[in-house]
Amino acid sequence: MIRYEDIISQLDHNIQRLLAKQITDPNSLNRGGFMDKDGLVGPNSVSSATMLCYGYLLEESRFFRNNQLLKSILEAGEFGRRTRRPSGNFDLLTTNFDSSPDTAFVVKSLAPAIKLANSQEDEGAQQIASSLGELIITGSKGIIRGGFHTPNHRWVILAALSMTQQLYPDLQFHNTIGSYLEEGIDINSDGEYSERSTGIYNAIVNRALILSAEALDRPTLLEPVRRSLDFSYHLIHSDATIVTSISRRQDQGNRSIPITLADSFHAMSHIDDNGFFASVADWLTQKGRSGLICLSNFVRHPDWRTNYITRKPLNREYVKVYPTSGIWRVRRKKTSATALAKLTSPFTIQQGQLEMIVKICSTFFATGQFEGEEFQATENWVRMKHKGHNKIYPEKDYLGGVYWLPVDEKVNTNNWQEVRGRRKIYQVSPLEVELYIEKVSNGFDLYIQTEGGLNNVPFQIECNLTPGGILDTDSMTCEGKLGNTVFLKSGWARYTIGEDCIHIGPGNKVHQMWKMRNSEVNDKLFRLLITDMTPIRRKLAIRCGEWSEAQQNWQDT
Repeated sequence: MIRYEDIISQLDHNIQRLLAKQITDPNSLNRGGFMDKDGLVGPNSVSSATMLCYGYLLEESRFFRNNQLLKSILEAGEFGRRTRRPSGNFDLLTTNFDSSPDTAFVVKSLAPAIKLANSQEDEGAQQIASSLGELIITGSKGIIRGGFHTPNHRWVILAALSMTQQLYPDLQFHNTIGSYLEEGIDINSDGEYSERSTGIYNAIVNRALILSAEALDRPTLLEPVRRSLDFSYHLIHSDATIVTSISRRQDQGNRSIPITLADSFHAMSHIDDNGFFASVADWLTQKGRSGLICLSNFVRHPDWRTNYITRKPLNREYVKVYPTSGIWRVRRKKTSATALAKLTSPFTIQQGQLEMIVKICSTFFATGQFEGEEFQATENWVRMKHKGHNKIYPEKDYLGGVYWLPVDEKVNTNNWQEVRGRRKIYQVSPLEVELYIEKVSNGFDLYIQTEGGLNNVPFQIECNLTPGGILDTDSMTCEGKLGNTVFLKSGWARYTIGEDCIHIGPGNKVHQMWKMRNSEVNDKLFRLLITDMTPIRRKLAIRCGEWSEAQQNWQDT
């Protein structure tokens, strides 16, 4: 359970770490700033002062009313004034300069601390409110003049301006706030934001909308948060990591615990008296080994410190179909499976700490990397179909293989690309691939078949496995080493990591292409290949369970 007292202890530990990163050299232009892991002292690092403020302002902290800490906070404020741009905006040194959105992140972070400082009569608290409050006012005026890059930036800006307006009612930000609200929230019917960033930016959007809803007294902004949180939970595996292959941002493919979602689950559990959300927040903070991200919730809502929500047990077994997003999710205890439309990793199974990513590919004109453009799903099965779009030539939506014919005009190095779009073509019919996945009692059956195209085209089913396990077949045993590839010629293979086990079969080996062109080989995984030639009519059975090394047997989970 997330407890305020435990978070205060984590806060005190974090303050010690932050103070060690603060530049104290009186001759340094970066005095008062905080050094990051790259050795940079970015202007936006002034947001780190938020945690120092909480230490000074919260009486439960051992840093409460600490004069040395107050000095560090005020030096951070002076650092912010020295390093900000004339607009009032801060830089993010790794990519964004004179940046409205990154200034919004700073403002959003500092605002609850300033509100807390304003409520206290202590002289030091008033100094904090004056020094950091000036950064907020000036920064917000810079935000008004600036813009954004990515979808989530809009809602961070909305939160920053809304919180500033609440702190300083004389400021006139209503028109800008209204212009962002008029765009509407970019969330689909399944509960998925446009960036699809389960590991990073979905959490940022949820947090920003909660803060905006509070500052503007606009509870309708909480509805997309509820949908997003429900969607997010059903993408979390048994080990608390989350599906990230759908992301359009830098978290794509990362295996991580979405601890940054915990504060939104925690906040909404109190707002809605939702025991399910409370249990998810507990689980994530326990797995992520920190509840510090929820501190702002307790600062903004002191009554939550003693108001405990009755927890509800988490559902560990379910099937979810998200037709708009093209996602089919199956969870059974330690086993979770994900079918994904329009991605080159259409099916993934996670069995405890073991993950397997199934890919399908052929050499057919670089169109054979399976992506399920067509998607249908029920509770028991999912069907996806790859239509054979040729993505190499962007000027037209070609299907299948394309050869160009001579054109009645001069062609040179400058107009080659332009002219290509006007050429008549000779076309080889597309190779369509259907993937049908059926849920069975202890795993999944995959049925793969091709239509059209040509005969005798090299084809493969690629099982990408978490390295570090043991692969067993009827005739051999080997280590599943990172970057290595093996072929399953026939029969079954068993792959185990600890007690987690996946059975795969039957195998087939018609060719020995180690790296099929355009197959997006991931050298950080262990690859098991099953190969064939078109036409394809193949069943691949996958069974999940727990392995006993001592007993040399396995059982279903």
